Amino acid sequence: MKKESWFSSKKVSELKNRRKKKSEKVIQPKKNNDFFGNQEIKQDLQSFYNTEAKKYAETRKKFWHEEKVILDAITPLFSQSFWTEWNEVKNLRWYTQDSSADASEWQNKKIRILEFGCGSGRFATLLNQKFPDKFDYVWIDLSDELLSYASTANPNLTFFQWDITKLIKKFEQESFDLIVWTSSFQHIPTAKERSFLMKNFYRLLDYDGMLLMTNRSLSKWFIKKYRKAVFKARFMSLIQFDRSKSRDIMVPWTDTKTWKVYERFYHFFSLKELQSLSDFAWLSAKLNVFIDQDANFTYNERISRSSFLVATKTPIIN
Repeated sequence: MKKESWFSSKKVSELKNRRKKKSEKVIQPKKNNDFFGNQEIKQDLQSFYNTEAKKYAETRKKFWHEEKVILDAITPLFSQSFWTEWNEVKNLRWYTQDSSADASEWQNKKIRILEFGCGSGRFATLLNQKFPDKFDYVWIDLSDELLSYASTANPNLTFFQWDITKLIKKFEQESFDLIVWTSSFQHIPTAKERSFLMKNFYRLLDYDGMLLMTNRSLSKWFIKKYRKAVFKARFMSLIQFDRSKSRDIMVPWTDTKTWKVYERFYHFFSLKELQSLSDFAWLSAKLNVFIDQDANFTYNERISRSSFLVATKTPIIN
């Protein structure tokens, strides 16, 4: 029989006891050091999204194309015919189901989804509207202010305010069918940390599970809007003799209340790098393209808005 999900585990029960009084639905972390040494970058990012939470919660509908391509990709998973076929293959490959078990248990299976960088919860809100009661959902974000908007919009769900790198090890193996990142993996500061997370995605996904990820692309629009930051990144890559650094861009932002200047870290993935990360983690890249503002696929990064990766944990049969 399939093991219990992580939702009932002792680890998560302990996490749920660390709630902040101001929001019963947002679970807060303990303060500790970041073993990847990126605490300052993450604190600036957290400060930005906490300060701008209301704006992002109200205006980010313009990035609907990212949610649209993800929803299009996962919609077949919510059909009964898909799950009937999928479960037959899983049972054959990985375990023997008790002959006395009720087949309706599989027909009514909920899809287990983990979203990192969920922000104000717009993607889960869309899922709730399109597939009500068809999934179990776990939300994680660095910004407690954004999560307060998410919990208000979706009071039936639980949110974790946590540093993703620190939390990911607390989940049990094969706990999820889908892992979703919408414009958030781009904020992970180092190649070492990104590789660490990708390896853990493989561990967390059930067999035939999917990783779906969008990230901002280094488009003509972005280069024009943030040309000084782009030029600075390219200059630093030259003096450091590291070409990859040209895609590590710090976008400045001024807090109009304190007039303090923060910098948001972005890493702009090439399709080749996304493919390499998938290969490194033993995930099979099924779709690796850019998408434009109208949700059309393209391989031209300059006319795109985001990259889009769909990778699966595919079992190897000898």
